Amino acid sequence: MDKLLHTLGGNQALNTKNNNGEGQGEGMANKIRTCDVAIVGAGFAGLGVGIELNKKGLHDFVIFEGEEDVGGSWRTNTYPGCACDVPSHLYSYSFEPNPNWPESYSRQQDIKKYIEHCADKYDLRKNIRFKTKVIEVSFDDQVGHWIIKADDGSTTHARIFVPATGALSHPKYPDIKGLKSFKGKSVHAARWDDELDLKDKKVAIIGTGASAIQVVPGVADDVSELQVFQRSAAWVLPRKNKIYSEKDHLRWAKYPWLQKASRLGIYWLMESALPALMWYPKMLKLGEKLHKSSLNKAIKDPELRAKLTPSYKIGCKRTLVSDDYFPTFARPNVHLVTNGIDKIMAKGIKTEDGELHEVDVIIYASGYEIGEPAYPYEIKGKGGISLKDYWGSQRKAYYGMNVSGFPNLLTIMGPNSGPGHTSVLIYQEAQYKYIANYTEYLLNNNLKYLDVKEQVQNDQFEHFQKRMKNSSWLSGCSSWYLNEDGTNSTMWPGFSFEYVLRTRKLKRGVYNEIA
Repeated sequence: MDKLLHTLGGNQALNTKNNNGEGQGEGMANKIRTCDVAIVGAGFAGLGVGIELNKKGLHDFVIFEGEEDVGGSWRTNTYPGCACDVPSHLYSYSFEPNPNWPESYSRQQDIKKYIEHCADKYDLRKNIRFKTKVIEVSFDDQVGHWIIKADDGSTTHARIFVPATGALSHPKYPDIKGLKSFKGKSVHAARWDDELDLKDKKVAIIGTGASAIQVVPGVADDVSELQVFQRSAAWVLPRKNKIYSEKDHLRWAKYPWLQKASRLGIYWLMESALPALMWYPKMLKLGEKLHKSSLNKAIKDPELRAKLTPSYKIGCKRTLVSDDYFPTFARPNVHLVTNGIDKIMAKGIKTEDGELHEVDVIIYASGYEIGEPAYPYEIKGKGGISLKDYWGSQRKAYYGMNVSGFPNLLTIMGPNSGPGHTSVLIYQEAQYKYIANYTEYLLNNNLKYLDVKEQVQNDQFEHFQKRMKNSSWLSGCSSWYLNEDGTNSTMWPGFSFEYVLRTRKLKRGVYNEIA
């Protein structure tokens, strides 16, 4: 097959249809498909790439989606209280405003509906192969194609490969002994069982991160007893959610510029937080005061307040937003456990002080796999080297997209392209456009592939580390932002508009071009 493709012209645009004219969404197991761009994931990221490709007239792409419909994380995450912690006007495509958001911080089901609307409006479903999981990806050095194998037995040859599953796709379980020993019900928040009945049950939640602060108040009304196991307290700021009226919806529909103005105001307000995180940590005192004010108002017990007050500097870990997290701990049926967990046992959780906390249900709110582990398949570049081995303890990518030795691989939200202060979609939209420009350049110039120069990639990484050396992200706590060696491969060290400006054009000089 490789020889055949080479004979036909490995540098020509590939065709996503077979000889019978069948589209990529139809039953073609055990057949070899070809396309210009293969994308994994039909959430915000994957659909956004597809939209930008279509805008460029680049229609030869396929989107692999393991689930039966679009939505990504906003389809699979259905845990009680699931919502976004970024205002809706900013957590949506800039080119597709939604005048009908029901509230300022939208819930999972409303975001899911929005994504479904975008898939339909931009006619992307014909490009999506639903219920198809990628199981193996490798680069063919000779032909310059990515070979993508799926669980339906099919193989796809693509010029460009785009993993667009995002950072919050695959659940991470805590490293605790005896996870499989528990005889009751257990569930990860990221893979919620909608049939799980918590009525009058004794429930344990392990974790106090971004999902936990939503799950805790989300289940407290139903359970007889709730025990929340905390390793470290989180900085929590008031969310100040607002329910939008029908009058708001009509006004935004009639005058779209008003919604754009609101989005712009939110953008600059959130952008103004970056100097505090990066260069002027004393400015973060305001955030600490807001946390303490909300805590003191909700909790009267000084011992409990102390347990809910972080010992690390604000901003070192992800800062959370909630109006109902602290008040939940004032309920008589909710208890905070700060003793470390020794192991999971058949009847519950044993803490390091020897106490066995007997429960009926355990909820793991322990976050997601970040970085290369987030891909549930192996990615092999030139010479068969795996992405996992190449990255090792330091994940590096040119503007979070290109990895040296992995030609025509463009990751969404890869290393050092994550925001610490604003909407992830600001960065994603810049990446959609970059990928579309990259694809256009590759095809128009009849190139086999582009491979970012390793020195360029490494120099950029070192530059990023220098920019972040005084940031709150490196202020001494343990967080998922950091690599094993203490460097930060997660955050973008600057304003979001800087990222947008730096990635708006393709810089030929940073790549090795192979014709």
